[in-house]
Amino acid sequence: MAVALAVSACTGDPAPAAAPRTPSSAAAVDPVAGSAGACVPDAQRVATAKDTQSTEPMPAELSADYDAAASAVFERVKDFAPAVIVGVRSPEGTWTEAYGVADLSTGTAATTDMHQRIASITKTFVGTVVLQLADEGTLSLDHPIDDYVPSVPNGSRITLRELITMTSGLPNYSNSAEWGAEFLSDTAAQWTPEQLLADAWAMPTSFAPGSNMEYSNTNFVLLGMVIEHVTGQSVGDAVQSRILEPLQLEATDYPSDAAFPSPHLNGYTLPLTVYSGADPTDVWVNAADWNPSSTGAAGIMTSRVDDLLVWGRALATGQGVLSESAQVLRLGAFATANLGAGEFYGEALMCKDGWIGHNGNMPGYNSMVRYNPQTDTTIVVAATGLDATGTPPRVFVIEEYAAALADTAGHSFSADLVPPAAQVQGLVPHL
Repeated sequence: MAVALAVSACTGDPAPAAAPRTPSSAAAVDPVAGSAGACVPDAQRVATAKDTQSTEPMPAELSADYDAAASAVFERVKDFAPAVIVGVRSPEGTWTEAYGVADLSTGTAATTDMHQRIASITKTFVGTVVLQLADEGTLSLDHPIDDYVPSVPNGSRITLRELITMTSGLPNYSNSAEWGAEFLSDTAAQWTPEQLLADAWAMPTSFAPGSNMEYSNTNFVLLGMVIEHVTGQSVGDAVQSRILEPLQLEATDYPSDAAFPSPHLNGYTLPLTVYSGADPTDVWVNAADWNPSSTGAAGIMTSRVDDLLVWGRALATGQGVLSESAQVLRLGAFATANLGAGEFYGEALMCKDGWIGHNGNMPGYNSMVRYNPQTDTTIVVAATGLDATGTPPRVFVIEEYAAALADTAGHSFSADLVPPAAQVQGLVPHL
């Protein structure tokens, strides 16, 4: 489970301006099948692809196929994921549907206009702002974090590029038992980035910068501070002016507190998902009002499926948010990751089976946005509850939805499997 980090204003003089990034002039070669490069074999084509997606409703027969695929998954996971909103946009049209119950105490049904906490999909917005600033020459991905934020372990050796690609070696504060216990003791508390970094710095670094990959929310706390340092804006204001307004994503927000637009899905979780020493209760806890300042620049944002369908294509192609050359570089940055079989990580992007985007997981909420350039198709999944089922056959919830929808779209997505050793009977939550 990835619980991300918060960011507040950081002031100071900006680091020296840097030259914009430019794509390599090296001759193109065919990537080896199954390699990171094979996930996006022709970045130039993706960055320049004509938008053939349609916002018109899908034909009834195709809608029924998607509905059947999503309904079958919902029946398998509903005891652990009480609600889900899914969406698909392709050249054939747009289809969205909601399943399950948004509020278990009242029985209110989930609807497609409900907002969701999108957790680590926030990284794609923050990472895009960082790449915009690099493309403008305002910062350099090859500058050390020490140029922007002081007192970071190995800070003179860790570059912004290593932060955005999760290769810094900095520990993930949300893996700290001490942090988990403190968070659960007061879920309404407001967290500052300095507090979150203090928890991270109490942990040992994982490896020498650039020598390995490990997903760490600490990296994006720091990148949020970098944005504020060089722009003089809050991270939320930078995301708003640079991405949300140009793309007219009016249902997407970067809140500064526990604010959550209505209507929204209630996010149900168990304390054990946050801290292994928590009460092992099997009673659902509603995390909708938990203060997401503990997820800041790595996970604080809220959105709706209709906005995420727009964002999925813009994110993967760069169109409307990044220059063509910057997006080509971004799509060429995928490398081996520890995120699951066949999943590669790049500059705040994931890629698996040719589906480009990002996942998001936080207590009560699990989400995914993916775009497939071969079919010009975007898939969005926004589920509540646990990120995996607890009774055999155990599966990862959003992966199962994505696989079912992708198969219907005509380009498969391989769902991760819960390891055989974990195929044991678990708690079945209830109110």
